[in-house]
Amino acid sequence: MFIFLISVISLFVPFLFLTTLAINVILRNPKHSLHRLTMMVMFTLGLIFLSDFLMHTLEFQYGQLTFTFLGYNLSFLAMTLLIYFFANLSHLRIPRYVVHIMACIPLIGIPLLNVYPYLFNITITQSKYWRVEDRSLSFDLMFIVIALYSLTTLITFVALTYRKMNGSLMYQREKRMMGTIMRGSILAALWLVITFVITSIYKETPYFPIASLPAYSGVILAVTLHIAMHKYNFLAAAERRYKLLFTLSSSGIALMNRNGIAVEANPAFRLLAAVDESEGEIDIFAMIQHEDKHNYRERLKKAFENRTILQNSQVQIRNLTGMTYIVEVNNDFLEIDGELYCYLLVRDITAQQLNEAQLIELAYNDPLTGLSNRFQFNRKLWMAVDKANEDGTKVVVMQIDLDHFKWINDTMGHSAGDILLRHVAQLLQEYVPPHAVVARMGGDEFSIMIELASGEGEQLAIDIANQIIHAFEQQVVIVGKYYRVSCSIGISISPDDGEDSETLLRHADTAMYVAKRSGRNQYHIFTKQLKRLAEKHLLLQQGLENALSLGEFSLVYQPQVDSRTQQVFGVEALLRWSSPDLGIVSPVDFIPIAEQNGTIRQIGEWVMREAAYQAAAWIQAGHTDLQISVNVSASQLSDPNFANKVEAILKETGLPAHLLCLEFTESEAIREEEQILKVCKSIVDMGVVLAVDDFGTGYSSLRTITRFPFQFIKIDRSLIYDIGTNPRNVAVVRSVIELAQQLNMNVIAEGAEMAEQVEMLSQLGCFQIQGYYYGKPMRAKDIERKLYRDLEENTRIDQAL
Repeated sequence: MFIFLISVISLFVPFLFLTTLAINVILRNPKHSLHRLTMMVMFTLGLIFLSDFLMHTLEFQYGQLTFTFLGYNLSFLAMTLLIYFFANLSHLRIPRYVVHIMACIPLIGIPLLNVYPYLFNITITQSKYWRVEDRSLSFDLMFIVIALYSLTTLITFVALTYRKMNGSLMYQREKRMMGTIMRGSILAALWLVITFVITSIYKETPYFPIASLPAYSGVILAVTLHIAMHKYNFLAAAERRYKLLFTLSSSGIALMNRNGIAVEANPAFRLLAAVDESEGEIDIFAMIQHEDKHNYRERLKKAFENRTILQNSQVQIRNLTGMTYIVEVNNDFLEIDGELYCYLLVRDITAQQLNEAQLIELAYNDPLTGLSNRFQFNRKLWMAVDKANEDGTKVVVMQIDLDHFKWINDTMGHSAGDILLRHVAQLLQEYVPPHAVVARMGGDEFSIMIELASGEGEQLAIDIANQIIHAFEQQVVIVGKYYRVSCSIGISISPDDGEDSETLLRHADTAMYVAKRSGRNQYHIFTKQLKRLAEKHLLLQQGLENALSLGEFSLVYQPQVDSRTQQVFGVEALLRWSSPDLGIVSPVDFIPIAEQNGTIRQIGEWVMREAAYQAAAWIQAGHTDLQISVNVSASQLSDPNFANKVEAILKETGLPAHLLCLEFTESEAIREEEQILKVCKSIVDMGVVLAVDDFGTGYSSLRTITRFPFQFIKIDRSLIYDIGTNPRNVAVVRSVIELAQQLNMNVIAEGAEMAEQVEMLSQLGCFQIQGYYYGKPMRAKDIERKLYRDLEENTRIDQAL
């Protein structure tokens, strides 16, 4: 009974297991030849176990008979079926008769075993526990040779197929499946050889029929096949899945022969080609542009010879209706009934290409003017300079900035500014050579790059700059009104002014700012002197970055005197910079740089705080009515939080609000006018005094004076300088004083240096004077002496009264 139970577990259960696998395979797809072969292989391997089970459990004579008729005959049959299976599974081009010969070789073992039993002798004998095989040496050699042949053939099939699939993207799943089968086959072969040797040495054990161990190689192989084919879904209805994907795919799919004829095409491909299904095959070359047909025929011929695979190749086609498309093509090769076909996967990317072109247009061009943008200009300039350095030619760079453009934006609105910018773009393109690159760099800044031919140089750049400046004299109609705008141009030329694009742009920019400072509406060529100025500008910029934190700034104070009493009623705080590297730097030099690099806000806030602390100290010393004036920039005024900062400084220092006067120019007032006006009203509401500085120059207008809550008008020094000899200036100053009286505003005259000027101002009704006549800007301790003298004088007067 014990032997029977062991036989059931070790032999009959594997038979049932392999039979179940075989039934599972055939039920999945009964009509598929690969499925039928798989079922036959698994069932034959199962019969081997059934044969061993019957041999051990039937009476001896029936067990011997079963073993004689089945036994190793089933093993030879299984080897033949496995060769057929792997030949069917592979994609190798092997003639059918060769496959039959290779598959039938293992069957030679059947006649050898049955016709020559005396030579290839194998019998069973009853031992103590099990019925064991008694094999002759010749049989062992014969079986090993046939088994090794079969396994070698199987592994060769798998290896060659795997290698062939390795270069094709179409067979990635088959490749992985073959890899799994290859590993399982090798494991089964090792098991067969090892256990065959073991059974030759050890005949039996009471716990297991050792002679049946080699049969378990069939279990390993069957399980491997089942796992591989289930894992990679090859026993499913692949043909139905393919047909579904073929029909529903939005990409065009076609099977093309060597002559360029699509013998099969899905609906998406036919829609692209404008060929109805009833029209049959599609001539691919009819869709290729005429001039490219011969080239494509040669390429197709070579592609079939070399099995060339294209990935993401872009081709322009035209269908039978004349519609043009840009398509992306991927391909691979497929053998069907011995004939090679090219499998095409075609995707319409026309819309994608158009979108990409639009994105490139946006990336490289300015959307407002259609000119190149900064990125595109820098790229082309870099390539042009690189080429010029190799050829020994020159490149001209012009930086152009519109004069007073912000005034048009602020007064007429941004839509009017856009009209002007488009007009300027058109004008620049008209007056530069056809090969020049014109770009809008941002705002109202434009750049021009011209590659000069051999022999051309500075004179050509000057001629073009003059033409542009003269062209700007034309009036522009904006919203029904005529305007005339001018520009400032800076010019640099390689290689003298720079051997790289960045240097050329920087030097042209420097020359442009010189043109602006020189009166605008002109050009300026970069020179060595400008280079020194640019270097100085760079040093100033670098020094400003740390000047505040290093304590390099200080304040001086210029008295403001009432000419009737000769007493100081206020002082103006003026900023000074003493740099260890640059020495004493004039505010005229560093203030514009501070405005450009954004440090002016921090510096201005520091000036206000220091001046407020000093004024509070003077008040504590008895100068209770002394007003202190501080200049503020447009950048500070445009800060929405500026009023809060002023209030915080007043609270921090204890300075009464009415003793702080903030000065700024009209040109600064009209920048972001609405925002600055809102800030100014908040400041005045807290009691701070506002003064319009440098009145009589720049953008002086009654609109600004009446709209902003100014309490002081400071007449610019340029009107005071020759007031004694210039009747026109006298008339202007008189008008300003009368205007201030009408508006109930105070007037301070700046720049009075002589007694005659003070006397003339007094006659005109202006008694508040600031200038060298009463004192230069001085340190706090020096102005304190003057304040103390005034305090003593006031004390004597009070005592006398």
